[in-house]
Amino acid sequence: MKVSYKILKKYLPYIESAEKVAQDLIMHTAEVEEIHSEKKAFENIVFGKVTKIEAHPDADSLRVCQVNIGEESDVQIVCGGSNLEIWQWVAVAKIGASVLWHGEWEPVIMKKTAIRWIESLWMICASEEIGLKDEFPAKSEKEILDLSFLSVAPGTNLAIALEKDDEILEIDNKAINHRPDMFSYMGVLREVATIHGKKLELEYSQRNFANTPLLQAENTLPKEVKRYSLTKVSWVGNTASNEEIKTIIEASGHAVKWLLVDISNYSLYFYGQPAHIFDADKIEGHIIVRYAKSGETLEALDDKIYELCEKDIVIADSKKVLALWGIIWGKSSAVSESTKNILIETAHFDQAILRMTGKRLWLRTDALNVFEKDIVPELAHYASAFIVEELEKVFPNLKIEWYFDAYEGKQKEITQTFDLAFYNNLIGAHYEESYVVEILQNLGIKKIDSILHIPFWRKELNTKADIAEEIARIDGYDNIITTVPRINLGAIIQDPMYHLKNDSKKYFSDIWFFDVYNYSFVNKELMEKLWGNIEECVPLKNYLSEEATHMRNSLIPNLMRGLEENIRDRKNIKLFEIEKVFSKKWTEINEDYRLSWVMTSDKEIVYYDMQNSISNFLKTIFVDKFHFENLETPPTYAHSGRVAKIIVRGKEIGYIWEVHPSIAKRFDVNQRVGFFEIEVSKLLPNAYNKVKASEVSNFQENNFDLSFVVDKTIAGREIANTIAWVDKKLIQKVELFDIYENEEKLPGKRSLSFKVYIQSMTETISDEVKKHMIDDIITKVAKAGGVLR
Repeated sequence: MKVSYKILKKYLPYIESAEKVAQDLIMHTAEVEEIHSEKKAFENIVFGKVTKIEAHPDADSLRVCQVNIGEESDVQIVCGGSNLEIWQWVAVAKIGASVLWHGEWEPVIMKKTAIRWIESLWMICASEEIGLKDEFPAKSEKEILDLSFLSVAPGTNLAIALEKDDEILEIDNKAINHRPDMFSYMGVLREVATIHGKKLELEYSQRNFANTPLLQAENTLPKEVKRYSLTKVSWVGNTASNEEIKTIIEASGHAVKWLLVDISNYSLYFYGQPAHIFDADKIEGHIIVRYAKSGETLEALDDKIYELCEKDIVIADSKKVLALWGIIWGKSSAVSESTKNILIETAHFDQAILRMTGKRLWLRTDALNVFEKDIVPELAHYASAFIVEELEKVFPNLKIEWYFDAYEGKQKEITQTFDLAFYNNLIGAHYEESYVVEILQNLGIKKIDSILHIPFWRKELNTKADIAEEIARIDGYDNIITTVPRINLGAIIQDPMYHLKNDSKKYFSDIWFFDVYNYSFVNKELMEKLWGNIEECVPLKNYLSEEATHMRNSLIPNLMRGLEENIRDRKNIKLFEIEKVFSKKWTEINEDYRLSWVMTSDKEIVYYDMQNSISNFLKTIFVDKFHFENLETPPTYAHSGRVAKIIVRGKEIGYIWEVHPSIAKRFDVNQRVGFFEIEVSKLLPNAYNKVKASEVSNFQENNFDLSFVVDKTIAGREIANTIAWVDKKLIQKVELFDIYENEEKLPGKRSLSFKVYIQSMTETISDEVKKHMIDDIITKVAKAGGVLR
């Protein structure tokens, strides 16, 4: 939003400077990105009078002039202007001035020089050289700017002489997206006045159209077009706009044209309400608001032809499309120099539909930008009255002939209870009621008894907190005294999931695993690589690429892809991840955390290394009573016979397996690949169990190793339990620390090695007791199917 300081000063004479206004807005309302100064372009360029002209002794096309610029003596300037005359008033660029020299793109800084050996202190300017070629077009390249029509003193800065001394404040649009009223001079004036502790005296224009004959028109889209208004006015003309309109339009960055064109832009920028003026004599039949028909086109004011679709809202008459309302209007009904009768159009349109149309047609206009902020429908009536009022100043005999206003779902007034205690408590201040009421009244919020009546242009003020924010920002956030709040935080209870994530990352990082964070997406190609079924994954309706068409139902696919992408650089890789997976059951989508790892190894069997690591991890997070059991139906990508389920307190929480070599090769991995995956929701209830303290023995612990050959069908847990039951008092712990398999040496069998820890609470265990225990263990294990190796 660009705002002219000159216009602000006109309505708020007490403001000090553009810089001060910008600072006030930054501290109370919105960021001001920049101040563009017209005066800066005319620094060191002054008004001068040619008092003497002589021929140049060495150049027929040049003349030596004496110019009065308000100093003690005239200055000498060499000039080649074809229209140069004595007593002519001209623009003089002094040393240090910035001018465009002979069509150069970059400006040149003036300095003292000599032209054909004749000293020339400054320069008499052409309009093009000081950026005025559009306002003062020259008849030839050698023609200087003739300012004899002005009546100012020599030496006057050109910005003042030409009244080009405005400063434009550029307010950051992103900071006011929630404030459609701030996309107007009315909104900015009201803000600045309120910041200065004053009420804006300027009110919205009012006019009663109730007795005006009804114009024949139709709005077929009352939901999408909440309000549509037309005013037929006769006996007008297309004359020049006044200075205020010109200033506002130029400040916005647009060119001034004619009154009947400029006045609709005036409504847009001053009131924040887009409007349009039709030439009423070019309308065929009556106007209708509708959706576009397939194949319809619009020749717009930018001389382009746009193809419309059935989702575009258009304004049409009985034979043709007149406009894409809120975006761009058509040429067929545009006003011209001969226009005498007009239709003033204001409306409120669905912001989403307009945005989609603008995006599809690659159109961005200031009107569309304002509509996207969802301006209020009440504003349309005031804008119509405003335009009529401005036209009456120029055409006092104009006639309002017809009026149409389709406004079914009227904007409701917002009210809320005044609550000073709430405001003070939320802000942490002690405002007096009179001070708060004054701020609110300056903002247009009326307090009647204990009820606040919110003005129509501030529909975002719905809650007490919104009112408190208005009070705090107008008073100034710097005025809020910093205090430490008195809050009883209580005991901090951390989520078990937080503990598990931290403990998992610490444990696996300590044993040289890399913590990875993959995307949550998979595709059909990746799942088929693992012999998986993509139909079991949750599909994405609007996926961004062919590589991310579904949500993952396991961490394994992306971990395998991670192996594939890194195996070229490292021989042995260990990766782990704890993140969410997604599954579908009927129409429901479930999210669950999984903990998975993947590792490569040159060992023939990597399964046992993984089993030991998982056992140690479960002990780290205080999981007790767990074991591993054979899995009868392993995943499609698992190596049969090297897969097990993880059981904790009788419940299955996950799986451990080796990937089938043929699957590993699909990912360019030629080593053994081990995996496990645990369902965190099943693990957490059994983790972080309280450990009961037990008495510590004063006598030394002892241990010994035993290896037994057993059938492959016998689980190591069975043998370990058999050993532990030999003497429950002395045997403290039994660990399976090695498994050996070799089909040549031990066909159908395997060797299990156990470490047995023994300790007594009453005495040191003698060698005789230990020998007797070992013999007893060998006997009991033999009965269970194991032979001492």
